[in-house]
Order: sequence, then C-alpha cells, then structure tokens
Amino acid sequence: MQDADYRRLVEDSPLATVLVDRGPSGWRTAWANRAATDLFDGLLDRPLAEVVHPEDLEDVVATLDRGVQDDRTAHEWRWRGAAGQDVTVEVLVGSAGTSDEALTLSCWDVTQHVERTRDLAHRATHDRLTGLPTRELFEDRWELARSRARRSGDVPVIAFCDVDDLKQLNDEHGHLVGDQALVRIAERLARTSRAGDTVARFGGDEFVVLVEDTDGDPQSLGRRLREAVADVPVELPDHRELPVRCSVGLVQDDLTSSPAEVLARADRRMYEEKRRHRDA
Repeated sequence: MQDADYRRLVEDSPLATVLVDRGPSGWRTAWANRAATDLFDGLLDRPLAEVVHPEDLEDVVATLDRGVQDDRTAHEWRWRGAAGQDVTVEVLVGSAGTSDEALTLSCWDVTQHVERTRDLAHRATHDRLTGLPTRELFEDRWELARSRARRSGDVPVIAFCDVDDLKQLNDEHGHLVGDQALVRIAERLARTSRAGDTVARFGGDEFVVLVEDTDGDPQSLGRRLREAVADVPVELPDHRELPVRCSVGLVQDDLTSSPAEVLARADRRMYEEKRRHRDA
C-alpha cells in the first residue's frame, strides 16, 4: 500500500485518529483525521494542555513521554468536545514512525458508556425515592470512618432518625403522601448536614446520619437535626399542608462495640424521643 493510500484510508476512517509530536514546549496536536476534528473542539496545532481535561493532563503527558508500550494498554481520558462538553475517549497510543517524538492516538468515544456505567453504579448505591445513599453504602462509609477514628482518635457520631406516624399517614392519605414525607425529610437532613457527612436511607421510614467532625459539640449537632425535621410540611391531596416530624436518637460511636450495637443504642434513644412526642 502506498503512503498516499494509507493516509487516505486513515483520513476516511470513522476511528478518530490524532498525530501528536513533542516540541520544545511539550506535546501538541500536529494532525487529525475528519473523525477526530468532528469529535474534538479546536484540535489542530494546539498544545495538549488546551485540549485535554486538566485533571487528565498529567497522565496523558506521562503516557506519551513513555512512548509506545508492548502491552498496548487503552487509556481513558477526557478531551474537549466539539459540542463544548468534555468527551471521554479510550485511547491507544501507537508509533508514527521511527521517532519517539511523534505518536498516533486512536480514540474511541466512550462518553455514553461511561455515563451509563456511572448511572448504574449510582442506582446500585443510592435509594431511588430519596436519592440518598443506601444502607450498604452507609455501612461502607461508617467502616472507613471507624478506621480513621482508630488512627486519629476523633470518634464519629451516629444519628438514627425515624419518621413519626408514617404508617398512619399512609393509611389516611395514601402512599404518595407518605413518599412525599420521606423525600421532604431526606431533603431537610441533607441540607442540614455538611459535605463530609453521610445521610442515608436505612430502610422504610428510617434514616441515619454519620458525622465524623462534630466540632467537639455533638449536642449542637443533635439540636440542628431535630430543628430541621421538627415540622416538615407535606401537601395533602386536598392541598392542605400537614406537618411531619422525625424522632432523632444521637450517640457517640463506640469503637469497642459492633456497628449493630451502636445502632441499637441510637435506636433506643430515638424511641425515647418518640415516646416524649406522643406524650406531649
């Protein structure tokens, strides 16, 4: 096959192909076929720092500096897309001749596949109704928090929350209203918590909150949570609003006890508060 025939074959290929070379200022794009210019934005004759996602740039440069590897590993990188959004591509690095100063990048657009994979992973670990982490994810994060606490001595706090009279709400007004109550409670708990906290739906009408940093004041945390879920308005079918609240049981974690034992203590404190609500 003549060089011109090979070039035309690559140019017309649906596989995005980019030629990069290394100059005094680093790697840059030197040539791209039509599939690549359709896929990527402003690709030609640009430093890689201008076309590769900043978080992936270090890995891209390190990979290109190593040159072609025998294992032909496919790399997953994000590049600037022609539609103004990042495009996730799997890339095979190939030789562009005898020099290591020029390489070919064969790119497959895997953006939708990556997004679907992330969506499936999120669904597997998050409650469909509230969007909160599931019990399983909460337990994983709690175990990690306990590991950190054994090194640092900063023991986390666990809050066990239960929606008051949810069964009665479902029986009198329907499960759609009950679901609305769960969503509203979840939103309140999530807004009250900080970025490092974990708020999870533990099951049914139960929520749990894991707080690693209480600023040395667990009681203040308890007050914030109770205030957040004291009177949560839920709209009834006749458009009236009914206030719904949670009972909260707060305990300091005990690293000498199992998670089940710690939760049981929080559960007992929560029921003590629930009885006070009923007696009030």
